[in-house]
Amino acid sequence: MDSTTRYLTIIIFVLALVITIIVTQFVRRRRSLYILRNIPAIQRLPSMIGEAIEQNRPVHVSLGTSGLGSENTLVTLANAELFYQVTRRAVIGTAAPIFTVGDASALPLAQDTLRRAYASRSTISSMPYSSARWYPGAGHSLAFAAALTATLADDRVGANILGGSFGPELALVAEAAARRNQTIIATSDQLEGQAVARVMSDETLIGEEVFAAGAYLGESSAQIGGLVATDILRILLILTILAPTIIHLGNSFFDGSFGVILQNFIRSLSGGG
Repeated sequence: MDSTTRYLTIIIFVLALVITIIVTQFVRRRRSLYILRNIPAIQRLPSMIGEAIEQNRPVHVSLGTSGLGSENTLVTLANAELFYQVTRRAVIGTAAPIFTVGDASALPLAQDTLRRAYASRSTISSMPYSSARWYPGAGHSLAFAAALTATLADDRVGANILGGSFGPELALVAEAAARRNQTIIATSDQLEGQAVARVMSDETLIGEEVFAAGAYLGESSAQIGGLVATDILRILLILTILAPTIIHLGNSFFDGSFGVILQNFIRSLSGGG
């Protein structure tokens, strides 16, 4: 890493930290200060969970074949936070939520996520540890998809939230859910799985939307502050990318003098001569 890249990285981290701290303090004092953008899949989650509870049917969440210690570790942890918010709402029903994984490294994470969900409702003594299930599927995604279709039928699942690593085999799970009139929200870190989720699920999470679930569904001011910092950095990044293009186009129209005009304008705004 060269010195320029190192300095830019430090500046970005410091800027993100400062924005997060400032926004967090404002949100703690006034939660309506920042209006979060609409994400249809997250907006629909509470009603899906409520319908499953009313029907006395379990909510099913799944990480697919993603796990810990691999290249999709961050995706696994982000979806675990989403699933915590989902199961925290689902545990108030009589049907225990089901958490399935295809990678053995994710099984302790599934168990801990469910434990946190029950602990948040002070009902940890009623947590059935069999709700966290490992179906051997790492590297054999079709076998994992077959296990999920059986789970949807045998446990009479009410709602499905699938996030993590799914390939085209996600179509088998989505089709099984559709045949049983089960709602499904899906996302994947694989392009093929994301394409299937877009077409066959009731709603889909795209890109970084899964990382925002904690801010939307939780009550943490720090998570909202982090989301705001991410949005601001995204805007700054877009402006940084567009700046050379704007300067180049300006020089084309002003015979190469646009850069000088821009510098004089900035100097005048800052109080210069």
